[in-house]
Amino acid sequence: MDLLIIFLGKCNNCDTKQSAKFWGDIYEIDLGTCCSYHHAIPAVAGFAGTASSDWTSLGLTGINAKIAFSPHSKANALLKTIADDIETKTTSCLFYSLAFLYQTKGAIRDAIAKVTKDKTIFVYGISDKKVGDIVVQLPDGNLAPVYPVALSDDLPEPFKSEPTGGGGIRMHHKFVVIDFDKPSARVYIGSYNFSGQADTRNGENLLLIKDRRIAVSYVIEALSMFDHYHFRVVQQEADKAQKVLTLAKPPRKPGETPWWAEDYTDARKIRDRELFA
Repeated sequence: MDLLIIFLGKCNNCDTKQSAKFWGDIYEIDLGTCCSYHHAIPAVAGFAGTASSDWTSLGLTGINAKIAFSPHSKANALLKTIADDIETKTTSCLFYSLAFLYQTKGAIRDAIAKVTKDKTIFVYGISDKKVGDIVVQLPDGNLAPVYPVALSDDLPEPFKSEPTGGGGIRMHHKFVVIDFDKPSARVYIGSYNFSGQADTRNGENLLLIKDRRIAVSYVIEALSMFDHYHFRVVQQEADKAQKVLTLAKPPRKPGETPWWAEDYTDARKIRDRELFA
């Protein structure tokens, strides 16, 4: 199996032609126009007609991975196909980290909202700000997306106050993981922010990797990141914030309810336990 190392991001303040040649040489594919359309092709339509705007296999042994570059034309746009994959082909779980989801309406947000309401599918995600219209009230349903928040008031020990500046850079990831626990596990990642702008106007990169090991790796990182901020959101929005963090003790007396009892009685926690067991 080949080794896949992922470096993604925007080509701001760099020589885009040299960047395209560098990565093209590594994967032995022609990316000559992928990042240089600003210099060589004056119109979006011009770039959208090149091979770089279509899915191109990375040619890796044992890893089904392909890449496409924006901007796309209406004929080869990817946003709707990604939304359809999320909405109609997610069978077990969906994890996402989408900067700008709070302000990006359209196919992706609608698909996530629909899947989030399906209590047979585990959904966990994060946006850089609160997403007001993805809310689930069912006790056994999915959580609304978490978002970066600083702890300031009623800060529990052993934490300390965090800076409140730089809100726009606290969460800038863009990835979607579908069904990590299935043979069909797949990951969408890149600078592409899953918006109409990224699809047909901006110069972006997007990879689709169909590999369970890679999907699991992303989910592990996603859970770490999401839980990090979920605690902050709960603490900030609680009627009475917890001021001291202490480890719960095991039962000491017969009949005493253990702290883990809710993992076997709360519908949401039962599903979490079974999925990650």
